[in-house]
Amino acid sequence: MFEILVQIILSIHVIAGASTLVTGPIAIFYNFRDPRKHRIVGKVFFYAMLIVATSAIFMFLKQPEKVFLQFLLGISLLVLAGIFRGVRSIFLMKGGKVSSFDWAYTILLGLNAVFMLSMSAWHFAAGTMIAFPILFGVFGTGSAIDTWKNWKIFNNPEILHKLDWMRLHLSTMLGAFTASTTAFTVNVAPEFLPWWAQWFGPTLLLLPFQFYFGGKVKTIREKAFG
Repeated sequence: MFEILVQIILSIHVIAGASTLVTGPIAIFYNFRDPRKHRIVGKVFFYAMLIVATSAIFMFLKQPEKVFLQFLLGISLLVLAGIFRGVRSIFLMKGGKVSSFDWAYTILLGLNAVFMLSMSAWHFAAGTMIAFPILFGVFGTGSAIDTWKNWKIFNNPEILHKLDWMRLHLSTMLGAFTASTTAFTVNVAPEFLPWWAQWFGPTLLLLPFQFYFGGKVKTIREKAFG
């Protein structure tokens, strides 16, 4: 019975993951072209990512000794905190107040930073395949930076203009999509991609979008408010 449950969760995980690979680029495409379509597709993307992250945590609990599932756990917690902040940024942009939920996923993000950086150090010392300790270190550092960013802005949310919240929404959701896509390529692409493309390809492909959309919002802000 338990094995059947595992297979069902794995199937749901795969279907949800595939849907993020479709809805993510569509949401990016409609970002400034059609806000209504962006919101519709973005909601599908959010719930699919939520399913992917929570089901990945379950798979880690089944086999916590596997290095890839340890990495998947860290990515899943990073993605969860990312999609929560991405959605909450829009709420806060519209005048909402920082809540205990914002602090809860910030604490989760901080704990994940400690976990991933610790795993990076442990796997370096253990001589694990070099890509794993590097990736643990990269995404653990990202978790730590985001924790500090959250702590800073949630303590003083009035320092951000509405367009700053929009910029945070864009960068956070793209970051979550990058992390999730990295886990996907590492898991399914060993047969047809070189190792560096599996591990670092999503970041190399999606980072320019971070700069593009961040710069676009910054330009709009500067033109409107100097």
